[in-house]
Amino acid sequence: MNGRTRLFSALGGGAVLGAVLTALGPAGNFWIGWLSSTLLLSLSLWGLIFAWQKAGAGRTLAWMVALAFFLRLGVGVLVMELLPEYGYDTLTQNRGYLFYDAFRRDNQAWDIVKAQEPLLKSFAEEFKTDQYGGLLATSAFVYRYLSPDVQRPFLILILGAFTTALGTAFFWRGVRFRFNERLATLAGWIMVLYPDSILFGSSQMREPFLIGLTGIALWGVLAYFKDKWAARAGLVLSLAGMLLVSSRVAVAVAGVLVVWFWAEHLAPRSRAWAWGGALALLVGGVGVAYFGWDWLRDAFLWDANRTEAAQGWVVKIIQEAGEQFRLPILAAYGLAQPVLPAAIADDAILIWKVIAIFRAAGWYALAPLLLYAFFTVWKAAPEEKRILLWTAGFVLVWLLISSIRAGGDLWDNPRYRVTFIPFMALLAGWGVLRAWDRRDWWLVRWLLVEIIFLGYFTNWYFSRYFHLWKRLPFWQNVLMISVLSAVVLGSGLLWDAGKGLYRRLREKEHGHPRAD
Repeated sequence: MNGRTRLFSALGGGAVLGAVLTALGPAGNFWIGWLSSTLLLSLSLWGLIFAWQKAGAGRTLAWMVALAFFLRLGVGVLVMELLPEYGYDTLTQNRGYLFYDAFRRDNQAWDIVKAQEPLLKSFAEEFKTDQYGGLLATSAFVYRYLSPDVQRPFLILILGAFTTALGTAFFWRGVRFRFNERLATLAGWIMVLYPDSILFGSSQMREPFLIGLTGIALWGVLAYFKDKWAARAGLVLSLAGMLLVSSRVAVAVAGVLVVWFWAEHLAPRSRAWAWGGALALLVGGVGVAYFGWDWLRDAFLWDANRTEAAQGWVVKIIQEAGEQFRLPILAAYGLAQPVLPAAIADDAILIWKVIAIFRAAGWYALAPLLLYAFFTVWKAAPEEKRILLWTAGFVLVWLLISSIRAGGDLWDNPRYRVTFIPFMALLAGWGVLRAWDRRDWWLVRWLLVEIIFLGYFTNWYFSRYFHLWKRLPFWQNVLMISVLSAVVLGSGLLWDAGKGLYRRLREKEHGHPRAD
């Protein structure tokens, strides 16, 4: 596709989609709405086609990028149309917003425009609804210069969907360059189709911007010495964008990328780089833990109290176990969120029940893949082991911090978690391919452990909501899950040990190693 074809395709598609969005959007001047929607859509489509071509212009990548964009934009528009009619009777949902944070930020952006305040006002305390001001300033800029007559939330959805889709293209390109196309494709599809990525990406939230910018930054590190100035510019600009949207997430992502850069480009050079970098990372990790502990502790206490106030049975469990187990219990509860049996059993209205089941099913599909990867990554090929081990370590720490930080909250905990979906998708994709290529039954065993967990907690939640059968005490559920899981995993260890002993005996008998 040459430059002229790309331009006309983007303009044509943007004009048609712009007309549809304007017709569905709020009442206002049609031509202003159409021109603003067409401008953002055309620029987005042009940028995505360009990124797709630069990444190789393959058919699979085209579908991936297209779905990443249109799925998020389409779901966002659909939800904004359905919530006022079929959602709960709250101000947020009556206005078509999935999340209160998105509703408040978007409306404050419009308030800045109506009051003719300078955009820098977005970073002032009275307007800092997103803690950092960057997304608020972006929304106010769009409304001031593209939609001055009426507030059009669809415009912000276009920007979020575009950023995620663009990040997907760069993520695929970087993983393909460093690993292989199979892993790039599988990890890319996980990133595109992960339900919470779709849900948060279909609203005026920070997450679609953070996910997309992380994908670009990861490509910048992997292609640092290949694409040179393009990769370096992408790395700097994406990190700068993340700093404006969420400085804490930007610091966390930058920390992972620093380790990636060291493991990929510096550590292989010499022992001095390897040991010196490891020491620097250790000192840096201790420093971050020391200076960040007070914030994490205060945040945990606040969120823990909120969780316990909303979930009385959590308080009962902590009282039974002892106050000293409060942190691990809430962390485990956070890791399990959103709980699939609870989502199925909960007496919610239809639209929210579908959303809850969709989200929970996605997490419980991804979780065993991550568990398998955590326990298997040390067996990776030598050229991949260092970088995958560090990635697994960072993802595990981030999952724990998200669970502790959010206190088991149904929304905040998965929201913090999903910002690391590029790294989780990479690990999960690597695990699936390894299990498939080697016919490794350990992935099946971890799936069985999850089935055991879901089975017992389905009984626990269904008996609680529907009174269909006798409800087992909570700790009896935990005991049975632990025992049966230990049987599954223990039998796997015994089977592997038996196979290893048999192989060694055969090798001894024949006097040389067998060729597998």
